[in-house]
Amino acid sequence: MANYKMNDNDVVVIIGSGAGGGTLANELCQQGVGVVLLEAGKRQSTKSFVNNEWESFGQLAWLEPRTTSGSWRVAKDFSGLPAWICKTVGGSTVHWAGASLRLQEHEFHTKTEYGDIDGANLLDWPISLKDLEPYYARAEDKMGVTRTNNIPGLPGNNNFKVMYAGATKLGYKHCHTGRMAINSRPRDGRASCLQLGFCFQGCKTGAKWSTLYTEIPEAEATGKLDLRPESYVLQIQHDKSGKVNGVLYADANGEQHLQKARAVCVAGNSIETPRLLLNSASSMYADGMANSSGQVGQNYMRHMT
Repeated sequence: MANYKMNDNDVVVIIGSGAGGGTLANELCQQGVGVVLLEAGKRQSTKSFVNNEWESFGQLAWLEPRTTSGSWRVAKDFSGLPAWICKTVGGSTVHWAGASLRLQEHEFHTKTEYGDIDGANLLDWPISLKDLEPYYARAEDKMGVTRTNNIPGLPGNNNFKVMYAGATKLGYKHCHTGRMAINSRPRDGRASCLQLGFCFQGCKTGAKWSTLYTEIPEAEATGKLDLRPESYVLQIQHDKSGKVNGVLYADANGEQHLQKARAVCVAGNSIETPRLLLNSASSMYADGMANSSGQVGQNYMRHMT
């Protein structure tokens, strides 16, 4: 693994090691680009994962005090935990269920299809499904998504069997276990799913795709990746012209470091990314970095699955 100096301004700094950050790190390293990958959490492994929901939460989640507000049910029920987002190498690819669905065409044009929604600044996407299809196909192949590329689907568990019986009784013609980034058979050196049922606690067999044991080790093998776990980013800095040139972060001991960079990628999921951009406000960017629209930190959405 590489070990770049703090004043090396030829590296690309990536903040967050999940689906976006971990994958980008590997893509850049494969092209010979030096990468510093900053991750706030610790590095776990398939051996260190714990098949215990509460114990695993302490191992993978953000435990720092959190606050939320408003009338939303989540704000009332979990005032100190507005979201279950991972703080660990691999990010939320460690915790996710593996569901890998494509958006449908109508979802790119919700404003046109369904009209305005009171209190929301709803807009159509500026791209279409056709624009994304080549990238969907590439991602599905890389992650080994079931029911794509001749990969068989996963077997149904007991929950699925109950749902399937009800759906077919109601007349549904297409009901299956869906597209999952979980191996239904051995692939890419990873085992097939054993149906243990602890997907959210980290996959102990490595059957579920995660950058922790796919993209990141591949990037390390190039000798171009400098992975720094337990590195909590505080601020993105820029030069007099407004161009980003470094990242300020604190290590596990609380000591602050400034890593210089030629480019910075922010990949900290839906809470940490806007938080960091807003905390990187300066005299030049009074409303936060990359926030000329005023929309950074707005329009938060949770998955409905």
